[in-house]
Amino acid sequence: MGLKNPQWYRESLRDGRVTYIQGEQVPDITKNPWFDVPIANTANDYVYDDPETREIRTYETEDGTLAHRIFKIPKSVDDLEKRIQLSHMTSISTAVSAVLMALYNIKDQVAKVNGQYAENIERVYKHCRDNDLRADQVITDAKGDRSRHPKDQDDPDLYLRIIDKNSDGIYVRGAKLHITGASLVHEQTVMPTKAMGPGEEEWSVSFSIPTNTPGLKIINRAYARPELSEMDYPLSSKHNAPEGFVVFEDVFVPWDRVFLAGEYQLAGVLAHSLGLWERIGGLIGMVERSRMLVGVAQLLTEMNGISRAGHIQEKISDLVFYAEMLRMSLEHALRNYHTTETGMVYPDPMAVNVGKFYGAANWHLMVQKLHDMSGALVLTLPTEADYRNEELTKTLNKYLHTRNDVAVEDRMRVYNLIRDLTADTYGGWELVTTLAAGGGLAAQRIVTMREYDLEAAKAVAKAAAGIR
Repeated sequence: MGLKNPQWYRESLRDGRVTYIQGEQVPDITKNPWFDVPIANTANDYVYDDPETREIRTYETEDGTLAHRIFKIPKSVDDLEKRIQLSHMTSISTAVSAVLMALYNIKDQVAKVNGQYAENIERVYKHCRDNDLRADQVITDAKGDRSRHPKDQDDPDLYLRIIDKNSDGIYVRGAKLHITGASLVHEQTVMPTKAMGPGEEEWSVSFSIPTNTPGLKIINRAYARPELSEMDYPLSSKHNAPEGFVVFEDVFVPWDRVFLAGEYQLAGVLAHSLGLWERIGGLIGMVERSRMLVGVAQLLTEMNGISRAGHIQEKISDLVFYAEMLRMSLEHALRNYHTTETGMVYPDPMAVNVGKFYGAANWHLMVQKLHDMSGALVLTLPTEADYRNEELTKTLNKYLHTRNDVAVEDRMRVYNLIRDLTADTYGGWELVTTLAAGGGLAAQRIVTMREYDLEAAKAVAKAAAGIR
């Protein structure tokens, strides 16, 4: 019980979990170089004795004990703002534990259908909080032929489903894709991928089980190989987190860990709730990243002596507008929070979805402007190994020179940041996840149109047209 430490976290991963990477099963991920960076990042989230981070990283529970703030049920704007501060010092393997916020957010609605499920949500939440565990948001199914419902697929397992029930629990079979950090957490918290209808009861399922549960295996894909140069890959070398393809092969789930087992009316409620908290995380990340875009563009153009050119100032102003729109969307979402029946507050769904849509829809355009400013050198720049070679250092210092007040190594670092952020390992991951995380653009459109008051807008138009 209570707060743990980095060594405990590392030891907790040696629990017999079945995980693969590069085609091979990994008996101990703490000794595999592909997992070195993500494990180190997550372990850092268990450092609680740093006075500079302790206040944000922890909070006092109703029992008077300390817990990681990722588990704090927001009750005020201050709680939401501290959650944002926490995101700036938290690994993604801890951040995904926000899935428990999604469950807690709709606990009241679940209770109206099945009180036991609501009690299970509370129990699993406290189990993770009080034992300082990390849980992953396991949502996206394989889906098969997207034009067909789960019950109409060639293989019924293309959506995770219940294959049997008894007095002790349920058995499930299927797979969940794109699960960031699945091999690095303690709990696999499964949510429905979408709303379900009559006849789709067996695919309407939600639960949480330990990662080492028999029958569960994880196939990992990482976007960056181990031991990258920090100069060449300033982001990929520090932020790599494997994506998990999580397979459930007739896995048993006891009833006290089940949140949904056939009540299809709740499937969409759970999926929508997780989408909101995923998009909040996405929007927070976009705000931070967009500011970096502005900064690196300004640095680059100043180093190259073109910052005062009219077309450059126009592009940088576009980046500033992008960054500010995202920042204001997030701020509006916090200030116009909603409150559940039990007093939990959550950001305004309309602002979150509009902000996430705007950020995702325009990210590629912002990257285009940055590439137009940086030119081909962002791809063809020699590596750190070249620069450290004594036979080449003088040559590179000569031909990469711009001004006496610009160190060539600093200029190389700026170009490397642009490449890594937008055109290489981490950049490729960002390019796709910016659109796909929390659902694609269509998902944000659906939620936004559901939230927008069209009748009020029509009333304004009618009044202006003189229609009674």
